Amino acid sequence: MGMRKPRWTRSSRSVAASHGRRCWIQASAIALGLLAGCVRLHPPDNREASLYSLEKTSSILQTLSFSQNECPPAGTTGFIMPAASKQVPIGIDRVRMRYSPGDRLSILVPGSTEFSGDYVVNADGLVMLPFGVNVPAVKLTNTELMRAVEKALVRSGMFKAELFHVSVRPVQYAAVNVTVAGAVFLPGRFVIGGVKDSDKGEKALSKAGDYPGDRFVAAALRAAGGIRPDADLSRVKLVRDGATLTLDWRGAIMGAPVDDIALIEGDHIQVEEASCFQSALVRPSQITPPGIRIFQSNLTQPANSNANSAISQQSQNIPYGTRLLAGLVSSNCVGGSMATNARRYGVLISRNPKTLRTEVIQRSIEELVRSADRDAINPYLMPDDSIACYDSGMTELKELAVWMNTMLLPAETANIFWKWMPATSK
Repeated sequence: MGMRKPRWTRSSRSVAASHGRRCWIQASAIALGLLAGCVRLHPPDNREASLYSLEKTSSILQTLSFSQNECPPAGTTGFIMPAASKQVPIGIDRVRMRYSPGDRLSILVPGSTEFSGDYVVNADGLVMLPFGVNVPAVKLTNTELMRAVEKALVRSGMFKAELFHVSVRPVQYAAVNVTVAGAVFLPGRFVIGGVKDSDKGEKALSKAGDYPGDRFVAAALRAAGGIRPDADLSRVKLVRDGATLTLDWRGAIMGAPVDDIALIEGDHIQVEEASCFQSALVRPSQITPPGIRIFQSNLTQPANSNANSAISQQSQNIPYGTRLLAGLVSSNCVGGSMATNARRYGVLISRNPKTLRTEVIQRSIEELVRSADRDAINPYLMPDDSIACYDSGMTELKELAVWMNTMLLPAETANIFWKWMPATSK
């Protein structure tokens, strides 16, 4: 008897058919990948006239601007608008410190230990002296308060005006509440000029005089997140008791004198908006943020955590004045193989502070790198902006091929195993 051929042995026709199906599927996957690689990312749509800066326009040939014939073309650097109106010089007396609730002061009345000592301006603005003598102190300079205390003690009848002297000296200025609105990144109510821990305690109170450097206009603007690029620095308005004083703060950017004023409790600062995006204001300064936070994504495949996404955690905090291209470099979106990475795209997601709408723009990374007019299409990054990278067609083809192989390999393995399985096991 001849040997019986095992039933699980595959015929040559079956092998050829299986190989043909596999080749056909692989060829289809490659063709599908080539088609996918040719598809470009559709540019995002934004509402008309919603762009915040000229560099966000879709073409360098466009002349979109905040104000026609007033703003410079896209890509202009170092631009700052001239003064909106003629400024009136501020007298030196307006720079002097004025008392607010919570300020500590020392009063010396020669020959009277009852009235001599340290006092605090009460919440209602009064300095409460012994025997019911109360003196209003809020908004007064030290000289004005000294005269007010002297008059109050003389009126009380306990002292005679002849040869009577009073000494008042500041000891420690307290924090004050101010409000800031207009062309700043974070308008609202803020506490500025807080007392440092090193200045607290009885030892610190024994001194006379204080320097509250954080109770001035610059500190209030920093507390509000800094000025925006569309701020009119020639019209920074200080409102106090219904009276408005216009300040010129262009010197903080241009290196010239500024109209600085010591603030008191309840002051309001209004930063007027300009008609243009001023590139000179997009840099670290005394009244702009030193650095900003951005959100980044450059993932070809989703990651389980940010630590595994190949993005440096420190790169999320970048200097103010950084442009989109530098942010893409920080996100590891620029460089690598020309064949697979040259046609990548970067997307910027930003909030327009004028319209309060979200803007999304798309840029070709290769165009940003190679174009001579890159500044005209390379916008500045603003606080809390988001940037993301989209891979090129070649990278998409690679990912599709890996996916097809992952999907087909288990199916082919199961098919071969089924055909080779003995009939008794089926």
